[in-house]
Amino acid sequence: MDLVEARSILGQVREPAATAQWGTSLTTAVQRALAQLFLLNPGDDVDGQMGARTRAAWGYFKDGAHLANPDLIDAGSVQALLQAVDNREAVIGKLKVDLQPDFEFRRNRAQANREASVAAIIAAARAKGLTSAQIAYILATAEHESDSFKTLEEYSSGAQYENRADLGNTSPGDGVRFKGRGYVQLTGRLNYTRYSDIAGLQLARYPIIVMNWPALSVFVIVDGMLRGVYTGRRLDEFVNAGKQDFFNARRVINGTDRAQKIADQASDWLRQLG
Repeated sequence: MDLVEARSILGQVREPAATAQWGTSLTTAVQRALAQLFLLNPGDDVDGQMGARTRAAWGYFKDGAHLANPDLIDAGSVQALLQAVDNREAVIGKLKVDLQPDFEFRRNRAQANREASVAAIIAAARAKGLTSAQIAYILATAEHESDSFKTLEEYSSGAQYENRADLGNTSPGDGVRFKGRGYVQLTGRLNYTRYSDIAGLQLARYPIIVMNWPALSVFVIVDGMLRGVYTGRRLDEFVNAGKQDFFNARRVINGTDRAQKIADQASDWLRQLG
């Protein structure tokens, strides 16, 4: 379904309807509009099925628009959705950083994702003047955190991050809301807020944008590792002209968790980069 057809179907909504009552056409139309806002993956999630991702995305949209009852669609919420599609910046913010061209990332399509992701990460890193060794470590991190380019969303619910003040998770539900997403598995209210400010987007309000906009996720991993946004440790502290400490470079992201595995992957990537 294209956006023109979606608009036509949405324009026919008159009476309130709970999500359980949406037919396939209405569900697809809402999904198409939400994908325009990067609240759903346009390749995987515009399928006419009312699943957990669609319910979550609709809930995020209604909450962000200050509309009551996240389970309901009515003429008012349709109007708000169509206005958001027409003026995306007014809803998700105005991007203030340069991104690589948009590309597709589909869940569990590892080979296609790998090719597109690696090309985009290399291009973004080279644009920042990173060395081959530094690029290799970023690729190894992306490969590990995305489960070999299968996903841009952490598999767990995120409940384990509840009440983690070090991540900025101080409100009920923050653990799930700010679970890991993107090539670096951006985690915690603090990091989403930081990238809201850096990128100019409402990522603290709509954190699922990070996993539905691959080009943005490329920026987040390259910029964050380059500038030490996540832990205060920069990649060039460990990988530079006189040093190649792939093991301790993990401290840029998450202490020494899986440090040797990722170090070995970085060495493999460096050989491939030549």
